[in-house]
Amino acid sequence: MDDDSERDEQITSQRIAGTSTRELAKQHGCTGREIEEAVDRRLSYELDNRQRLRQVKLSVARIESLMHPFYEKAVKDKDVSAGVLCCKLEERLAMLLALDQNSMRVDVYQIQAAEQPKSYEKIRQAVYRVARGHNGGAGAVAALSPPDDDKPSH
Repeated sequence: MDDDSERDEQITSQRIAGTSTRELAKQHGCTGREIEEAVDRRLSYELDNRQRLRQVKLSVARIESLMHPFYEKAVKDKDVSAGVLCCKLEERLAMLLALDQNSMRVDVYQIQAAEQPKSYEKIRQAVYRVARGHNGGAGAVAALSPPDDDKPSH
């Protein structure tokens, strides 16, 4: 390995371990951009759908293998911390498998009672009924009247 490749490997390993870009730039006497470029050179692969699916499958397998002993401990020994870990693992599993999407949430809608007509509306309807007579009215009064909502439309 040449010096640049070895340096890139060191930088990438330290970055994966959690060392900040700023700290690495100070250690190696370069800019933050050069640190990120070194990381990009060492991790030079495309993240396509096949690779994403592979990573999800590996994560699911890891979660399932972790779940088994802690679930037994939570149930058998009534270990609260093991139970909490199981809940966290289930949350992570649900997130990975997209089981907690917003499209699946339940929205609660408030149901409002049907509004009763206001007193002036009751008076208006009574005046129209009188003006129309018993046969439903005719002429100008019928033309100016609002349509009845309770009449079936054919």
